Amino acid sequence: MLRTIGLILHALWAVCAMAAGAFAGVAIGLQSSGWIGAVVLGLVGLVVGALAAAFPLETIALILEGL
Repeated sequence: MLRTIGLILHALWAVCAMAAGAFAGVAIGLQSSGWIGAVVLGLVGLVVGALAAAFPLETIALILEGL
């Protein structure tokens, strides 16, 4: 039961982290370089989001350390 809850939470974290990374990349790229920048930085943001999804505890620690 706890393993299932952990898996569901990790899946939700992965979806949210990747979506947030891609959205931030697209927003920054569109603002600075137009459509090409939005596509490129959106892909970069997706990769960063995937790394954040793969290591949730380290990501949360990094975020809290930055505050």
